[in-house]
Amino acid sequence: MGPPGSNRKENALALAEHFGWACISIGDLLKKEVSKKSDYGKTISDNIKNSTYVDDKIVIDLVTKQVQLLELEHKSWIIEGFPRTKLQALALQKLGILPNRFILLNVERERSIAQLMKTLAPFESIYGRDEIVKMAETSMNEYDLHITHVRAAFNHFIFEYNALGRS
Repeated sequence: MGPPGSNRKENALALAEHFGWACISIGDLLKKEVSKKSDYGKTISDNIKNSTYVDDKIVIDLVTKQVQLLELEHKSWIIEGFPRTKLQALALQKLGILPNRFILLNVERERSIAQLMKTLAPFESIYGRDEIVKMAETSMNEYDLHITHVRAAFNHFIFEYNALGRS
């Protein structure tokens, strides 16, 4: 876990490759659902347009299915980008899943916003600069709002890493 722009996915993929694990990327699960044009996909698309977190129920359902599939196949796995909220953290615990480690990437807020701005730059012609700035800040505010509760739920498993990020 880490704020937007903290290179969560790159780090998770590197760990998965190093250890031979499967990587469950929440972003990839959500994109796949949007591409299926399912009911979940329509809701997810709306959340993305509004720069808000996807409903916990949807994310929990998608993650649960993926984890159960990997467990049936007796595969080790790492989750990138989950849990993001207290409800998601509690759902993970209700599934009986307690992590060996919970890696929390810490990145300065300004650096995260700058990285988000780079990521969102291709959409500036569609939404305008002011809207892109608003989207980046909304995303960071959502993260800040929820990470305290996630941190509390997994306090004993957290390994914090002060990431420098990439420019």
